[in-house]
Amino acid sequence: MGVGGTHGSTAVPAAASAVPERVVLAARPQASLRLYALPPAGAGPEWYLRWAPLLPPWVELCSVALPGRGTRAGEPSLTDPAYLSARLAAVLDDWTDPRPYAVFGHSAGALLGYEAIRHLRRTHGRPPALLAVSSLSAPHLDAYTADLPPRLTAGLAGLDELVGPIPEQLLADARLMAAACTPLLADLLLLLHYRHHPEPPLPVPLVLYGGEHDPVTGPRQLQAWNDLVTTPADVHLFPGGHNYPQTAAKELVGHLTGVLGTVARRPVATA
Repeated sequence: MGVGGTHGSTAVPAAASAVPERVVLAARPQASLRLYALPPAGAGPEWYLRWAPLLPPWVELCSVALPGRGTRAGEPSLTDPAYLSARLAAVLDDWTDPRPYAVFGHSAGALLGYEAIRHLRRTHGRPPALLAVSSLSAPHLDAYTADLPPRLTAGLAGLDELVGPIPEQLLADARLMAAACTPLLADLLLLLHYRHHPEPPLPVPLVLYGGEHDPVTGPRQLQAWNDLVTTPADVHLFPGGHNYPQTAAKELVGHLTGVLGTVARRPVATA
């Protein structure tokens, strides 16, 4: 399975030293909570930069840089979800930082966040105060192998549904288009490699988010995440399509801040 899939072998993956790296998008050492915003397919941590001024001072906004994505595009991409999520778990549960943390994952980032939390439970790590899932079908529905291939074979129309309109300058330059599409295809391959293995529901607070006009993930697919946790949550929809966290950032971050204030047992502050 992917670069890291060496089941039954002692071989070391070619990119075994390549691991997710924590990126602090808004350094707030006095903040009482870290929020890890995990990027969607093909994107790097900079995807969440516009969130920084929208969050209150008691939240430190972090993300992760994955090999082959964003500023690390020159490295080989890792497409094994088990390998990546296990190493992401070590980033989330940082023993040098005792502050509570929350995880927001959009699209492919939601799957990595969920699997990293399951890994932490298996290894007796520290769970997050909240898991926020955005615009991804619940993994036990086995929807990725059914939904992604038709979009991949639909050409530009399929890519538009996944990432939004593609700029003309990319379409006019084959090299730029290849550079932009390679990390996206790597993350889509990661989703296609994924196989869900049932475990007991996670005892982690959940919040579910989506776009009102998302052609990729609808409310029913989001609602199914409730099967995987001990405390069900409602689905909250915002104006926009699959990339609504960019176009409706103020509304989404406002709601997320309120939820974080509740789970962190502290008053909700304004940005």
